[in-house]
Amino acid sequence: MGTASKKTFVKRFSSWSNSVANSVDTDWAEQLRILNEVADLITSDLSLEEITAAIYSNVNCLLDAYQFAVGLYSEKDGTIVYKGMIEAGEVIPDFSMNAFDENRLASFCIRNSAEIFMNDIDHEFHKYLKHKPVPIAGSDPKAALYVPLKLNDKIVGLITVRTIHKNVYQQHHLHILKTVGNFILRALELAKNSSARYVLTHGSQKTWRWADKESLSLFSIKMLALLTQREKEVLLLLVTGMNNKLLAGRLFISPATIKTHTLSIYQKMDVENRSSAILKALEWGWII
Repeated sequence: MGTASKKTFVKRFSSWSNSVANSVDTDWAEQLRILNEVADLITSDLSLEEITAAIYSNVNCLLDAYQFAVGLYSEKDGTIVYKGMIEAGEVIPDFSMNAFDENRLASFCIRNSAEIFMNDIDHEFHKYLKHKPVPIAGSDPKAALYVPLKLNDKIVGLITVRTIHKNVYQQHHLHILKTVGNFILRALELAKNSSARYVLTHGSQKTWRWADKESLSLFSIKMLALLTQREKEVLLLLVTGMNNKLLAGRLFISPATIKTHTLSIYQKMDVENRSSAILKALEWGWII
C-alpha cells in the first residue's frame, strides 16, 4: 500500500465530507464534480478494504452509517461477497450469501438493479420481501439504504448503510451513497485493469502500450481518430492510474492543461469520468 496515496485520498475525502456536513444548501452538481476529482486519487495501491475504511470514517458525518458494507456480485458463482464490512467501528470478517435468495435485501438490490430506502424495516420490508430477513452478520438493523453498483450497465455489487435507529434517513442520503459508490467502482476497475493483458519491460515493471491499428475494429479506429496525439498520450497515462499532478509532471504541462485534455477525452469518448474512459479504452482494444 502507498502510504502517501492513502493519506492524500483520506485528506481530500475528509475535506469533502466536512464541506457537505457544514453546508445548509448543498449544491449536488458541484459536490459530484468534486467527488470525481477525489475518485481520481484512488490508485492501484489502495485496496478495497482501505477505501471502505476511509469512507466509513468520514461518511458518519453525513448520515447514520452504524453499518457500512460493500457487497461484490459474482454472476458466475451466483454469490454476493461482503468485503471489509464495518459495524460500530469494528471490521466484520468477510462472508458471502446467495445472490438469488428471495428473502435477502442485498439479493433484491442485485436482482432488480434497484435502490432500497427504508426508515423502518419492521414495517417496510414487505415492499421488497415476503418475510423480514434475519441478519447473517452484525446487528439487526432498523433502517437501511442499498444502492446497486454498475460498470457499463452491468451489476457488479452494491453499497449499503444500515443502522439500529429508525427514521434517520432522507432522500439526499441516497445521493451521498451513490456518490461514494463511485470510489468503490474506481477501486474495482483498477483491480480489474491490473489483471488485464500487459507488456513486461524493464524487469518486472508493468507497462501499457497502444495496440496495433490492424487489430482494431472499424468502429474502434473511427473513435480513436477523434483523439489528438496529446490526448492519446494523456489517455495512456490515465490507464496506469496516475493522478493529474503526476500526469502533468510526466508530460511537462500544468495540471490545469491536463484537466482540459481529460475533459476533451471524456466528451469524445462519451463518458463522464476517467474510470469509464479507461474501461472503454480497454474494451475497444486501444490499449493492451
